[in-house]
Amino acid sequence: MSNVKVIRNIMTGYHRSNTRIWIEPTALEAAGLKVGDSITQTVTRDAVILRASVEDTGHTVSKRKRPSWSEPRPLYETCNKEVTMVLLPRERIDILVSDGMIVIRKERSFDLFHIETPRLQGGDLKKLRLFSGPCGGGIGTAAAVDTGLYEAVGGMDIWPEAMDAYLNNFGAGTAFLGDLTRIHPDYIPAADVCLLSPSCLDFTSLGVMGMGISEGHGPHYGRIVHATGAAAVVIEQVPAYFKSSSYAHLKKMLQPFYPEVKETIIDAYDIGSVAGRTRGYAVFFQEETDFEWPGLPKLPLHRRKTVGQVIGKDWEDGEWRSIDGTVMHGLLNKTGNNNFKADKNHTLVDLESKRISAIVANYRRYQVTSSYLRHPDDAERWRPFRSDELAAFLNVPEFYTFPEWMTEGVKTKLLGQSVDCDVVRSIMIEAAVALMGSRYQSLSGKVTRTEPADIREEDGQAAFSFDPIR
Repeated sequence: MSNVKVIRNIMTGYHRSNTRIWIEPTALEAAGLKVGDSITQTVTRDAVILRASVEDTGHTVSKRKRPSWSEPRPLYETCNKEVTMVLLPRERIDILVSDGMIVIRKERSFDLFHIETPRLQGGDLKKLRLFSGPCGGGIGTAAAVDTGLYEAVGGMDIWPEAMDAYLNNFGAGTAFLGDLTRIHPDYIPAADVCLLSPSCLDFTSLGVMGMGISEGHGPHYGRIVHATGAAAVVIEQVPAYFKSSSYAHLKKMLQPFYPEVKETIIDAYDIGSVAGRTRGYAVFFQEETDFEWPGLPKLPLHRRKTVGQVIGKDWEDGEWRSIDGTVMHGLLNKTGNNNFKADKNHTLVDLESKRISAIVANYRRYQVTSSYLRHPDDAERWRPFRSDELAAFLNVPEFYTFPEWMTEGVKTKLLGQSVDCDVVRSIMIEAAVALMGSRYQSLSGKVTRTEPADIREEDGQAAFSFDPIR
């Protein structure tokens, strides 16, 4: 019996009258398959099954290279009449990944109105099970796990590189790689707490044109939360999101089951972080608790850390450039009666500086609203902060690591999309204390739900098990 580690939801292709399926590096690596490995490909009446083989089978894992990867990664393609008889071209499929085996089958559909009675954590006070979505690279998950109160049981995201980073740190549980509107409840693990960071593009200062228009994800986040049976939900996003119709839809889905709701806005700079990061937060509980927002007093200037104290003694390492003749010259000399000037945005900072601008996903697209380091001995030179320095500014736990193949650009983007871990860590501690301090009462009339899918072999063929919990 081997648990499914990753579910990838994609659409099949079409090539020379046959169905074409591409298996990406994320799925292959999760299965333990490497470039050059031989593959046994078995086609059953309802699935295509791939297994690692020690013999030459004629099917081999190939390699693929992209600019965002520092080294080639595995890729597998299958396209023939056998596959076409089972899976049609241009139809949605689920790719279920376990150790040494990949099963490809038609997408499992779902009932949008399927809401089960939530399950509650027992009274044994074990670690709380955490499901994150979108999980990004798992940095918010890392902040929660770092408290020692949570264990990661699953996450979901649509960006393969983000899932690569998540799986690099959290291999247990079940992860879903694909569109959240396609995920079936059977692929969602049971959890005690959900950590949600909904899509924010339409709600940032760069996407205000989308305000008031819902992307329709609210109901899907709601059904995902209900499928986990979580006792609490923690939501993090830019403040504008909490004024959107998308959040209003999600709130309507949750409040009948999670009547206790608390909302606030916190700037990480106000509680001691060098990097500013203003975010809205909301917590939902099934039952009344004594939850309180963490006591986060504003630190006086003399007690704040400097840039140099955060990044350490390796500040000399990096891509030093001259101001003259580079993009920095233009950024420092912006004119006009507006707020987009270097002196108002901490564009160039020193080792003694005690504030930098918020770290954004497009940090490497040099802009006046981001911060870069000025050389302490030569004021005419500058460089961008390295990814490990950006992680330090965001207080990312020391145990968290990126895959070795991942480039600086991808690491920086994942960090820019993530959270300030000190803030999230503090909130997740308060949520855990509130849950673990409450005495849970048994719910009457529980509705059966299922655990995540297992793959097992019966008579040499793959079968699926969805064990009910009562």
